[in-house]
Amino acid sequence: MNEEMKDMMNEMERDDSKYNPFAQSKAQQMSQQQTSFPSEVQRRLDKHSERTGESKEEVKKFYLNYIKENYDCDDWQQEDEDLLVDWAEQCFTILRKGTTGGGQNTTSFVGCFVGVDAKSDNRGTGLQNWLVGLYRRDPNEAMSKGAGHYLAQDGKWVIETMEHGVVATNEDATEAPSMGIHVGGNDYICFVSRGGNPYSTDVMGRYAWFLGNEHGEFESDIKLWRVDLKGEDTERSLRIGEPCIITVRPPKEDANEYRKDILETNEGFVDTINYTDEFVAEDLRKELHPSKFWSSTVFHELYVPLEELTEAYENGLRTFQSADGVGKVGPLVITRGTVNRLNTEPRETEYDQGGKQYSMSLTCMDLQSMYGQGTGSEVLCNVGSAVHDLTHPFTFVDKEGERYEYAENTTVFVFGRIGMMRRDNDETPKMTIFGVYADWRRARPRASGGNSNPSQFE
Repeated sequence: MNEEMKDMMNEMERDDSKYNPFAQSKAQQMSQQQTSFPSEVQRRLDKHSERTGESKEEVKKFYLNYIKENYDCDDWQQEDEDLLVDWAEQCFTILRKGTTGGGQNTTSFVGCFVGVDAKSDNRGTGLQNWLVGLYRRDPNEAMSKGAGHYLAQDGKWVIETMEHGVVATNEDATEAPSMGIHVGGNDYICFVSRGGNPYSTDVMGRYAWFLGNEHGEFESDIKLWRVDLKGEDTERSLRIGEPCIITVRPPKEDANEYRKDILETNEGFVDTINYTDEFVAEDLRKELHPSKFWSSTVFHELYVPLEELTEAYENGLRTFQSADGVGKVGPLVITRGTVNRLNTEPRETEYDQGGKQYSMSLTCMDLQSMYGQGTGSEVLCNVGSAVHDLTHPFTFVDKEGERYEYAENTTVFVFGRIGMMRRDNDETPKMTIFGVYADWRRARPRASGGNSNPSQFE
């Protein structure tokens, strides 16, 4: 036995209460005997792995799942080789259009979504501001870098470019040009493609928080990432807490500090999410259940007990300069609690992008022991309209896959940002919630939901 295998065996045998069971799974899987596909099937799997950056094991699992779901094949070794080759061709032709997320330098990440941002922004604004600033400083340099300058000619807009000369448009010069970026007065510039056509950099984006890592790193290093949803994906639902595989573009090695946790996607990404827990061994899939995975202190450092939110806020507080002076922002955490009060009817607010806000409060025995029934015995939680509309925070899914609303006295797991508020002259923690998971075994159905037929108790 070589030294590498000895080290692996020692890791498997150690007695460590902080030991990650997923790492053990990886070692066990490496020791299992492998059976090879026919060479032409394996060649297609290998090519796809090289192209997308997905691990060979993950590509194999996807292929086996594909032929099981589409052709009811449980044992590929019983099938003809030419049939297996055709299935592989079908499988990875589909992947090229969708599941990889498109583009180059994509990588598979595994884990689960824990929440979505309350706001969506125009991701092109920064690039547009850069071009405007460059044009104002040096128009010639901006033009040399691909900018176009709008001019009115015979009542129509034309675009003056350095590489393509004057590009005609059919747009009325009495109105703002459709691709124009306002510089001042009646002055507009634009981005020009290599083919000489103006194009817009406008694209809406919304961050969704993802707890996990690349497939090969998941066993030892689980992190919180921001998945940058684009276009229509910013208004589409995500399954919070459900294990999944996603294909994204990870940050570049030289990315600035702010962007080191951003995973890029293209519009249509939501359709490519593979909700599955098959990226870990079968006997360890229970560890991915949110009731364990979210509240773990082994896999990540996000979990904070409800009664320790004040301390977590003080330890994780960040300050920054703003137009109003010094701003403060608390840390992102996961916590759990019993729903003490619940208001699923929206109230109007100017502070939410969608104009609506919902609320609930969480408590626990330790909080009530510390504060009785007075101030501090519950944590007030605000839920924005995007979180409400895209993640179904006030519902749970039962064992049959049916969705119901839950009532007070339900235990929930929440992901959000800690803040502080003044109540009765005391500073107490509050939370802005970005994601909620309610386990059906810990949920109390509301009177309007669930199975109300007495026969269920017979």
